[in-house]
Amino acid sequence: MDAFDNFSDNPSGVISDKQANLEWLPKDSYGDLGRWVNYQEALSYCGTMISVYAGGQNDWRLPTKDEALGLFHEDLNQLDWEGERVHIHPLFVTKCARLLWTSEENEKNQTIVVNFKDGSTQFMDKDHRDNVAARLVRSVK
Repeated sequence: MDAFDNFSDNPSGVISDKQANLEWLPKDSYGDLGRWVNYQEALSYCGTMISVYAGGQNDWRLPTKDEALGLFHEDLNQLDWEGERVHIHPLFVTKCARLLWTSEENEKNQTIVVNFKDGSTQFMDKDHRDNVAARLVRSVK
């Protein structure tokens, strides 16, 4: 299956990743809130999306590193908040963040962040806020 064909728009307003059996919200927290979020704010954003039943579901969460990296593909293009090219599917809402929080932490209480510009990952302090957003996912049962 081609990377472009893995993703489809869903009638409930979410984006389905057919290969990974995941659903994603089309906007990240930057697109919804208009500001960057630290890790705790990312978790709070997740709680808000659960409480409003976004996409008709209440089991949204931060992605794992591998789930987030599954969005990255060099052949896919979207524009980030600065108009720079990031490599995620064009179904996702434009003007998105290029750095995304994941749910994975290390022993230093840092969290993995995925960069959609180049597919790299790094551990970041949880209080860091500049240019980082949350993009929520759920497993399809």
